[in-house]
Amino acid sequence: MRFTGLVEVEFKRDPRDGQFKVLDVNPRVWGWHTLARRVGIDFPLFAWLLFNGAPVPERRGRAGERWMHFSADLRLAVSEVLAGSFSLRAYIRSLSGPRESAIFAWDDPLPGLLDLPLFACTAGRRLLLSRRLSPSKRLTA
Repeated sequence: MRFTGLVEVEFKRDPRDGQFKVLDVNPRVWGWHTLARRVGIDFPLFAWLLFNGAPVPERRGRAGERWMHFSADLRLAVSEVLAGSFSLRAYIRSLSGPRESAIFAWDDPLPGLLDLPLFACTAGRRLLLSRRLSPSKRLTA
C-alpha cells in the first residue's frame, strides 16, 4: 500500500516473544484533533500544507477550551462520586464553560446520540459481570 499522510499506529507487546506487534493503522485524524481546530490550530490542515511545501501560518491557540468524551467522563465521574473523592456538585460545575465534544456535533448529531445508549449497555454489562464474578453471600448449614 502506498500512503502518505497522518496515521495513528497502535501496537501491543506480544507476551510470547516480547516484541511489539502492529494492531491497527488508522489513516483518519483521531478525535482529539477537533480541540486543536476549536482553539484556532487546524493540525491536519497544517500537516497537509507542510507535506505539500506550502507555507504554514503561524498561529497561537486560545486557552481555556476543553475536550470531553462525555460517556467516558461520566463513567469516571460516577465511580469518583461513589468513592467519595468527587462531589456531584463539583462534577456538574465542571460541565460548564467552553468544551469540545469528542463525539457529539450539531451538524452530525447521530454518533453523539448513539453514544449514550451504547454507554448504558456497556455499563449494564459490566455491572452484571461484576455481580456474577463477586462471591455470593450464601448461608451454609
